[in-house]
Amino acid sequence: MDLTQTLGRILSLYLLTSGVAFIVATQFYLRLTQRADRSDLMAVNISGMVHLLVGFGVLVTHFEWGGVAEVLVTLLGVFFTLRGISYYWIPQLVLRPAEQGRGSAQGLRVLGAAFIGYGAVLGYSSFFG
Repeated sequence: MDLTQTLGRILSLYLLTSGVAFIVATQFYLRLTQRADRSDLMAVNISGMVHLLVGFGVLVTHFEWGGVAEVLVTLLGVFFTLRGISYYWIPQLVLRPAEQGRGSAQGLRVLGAAFIGYGAVLGYSSFFG
């Protein structure tokens, strides 16, 4: 099994799990986003660190743009890296309270569906492609 398949399988399972969670436990994640500006600062730092480690790990080991799975895996590396950088460089924007236009239940469900769609395409191309 090559690296694209391995990373694609892991990341697709992550996306599918997260997507289902956003849909099934919408109210929990809605409360979480509404209270983002009151998050523990150490938890914010750890979240940024985890995002950076995943993103850098993907980009350092897999920066390929050939097939569908390769592109999707590399893009996830880019997205994780950008998210991690944003936690470090502009935490005040990442942690804006929901009253400033973020955190709707419908938005979380749409995000969950997008995660499921991305995870399904990546999973299919990684497990069966």
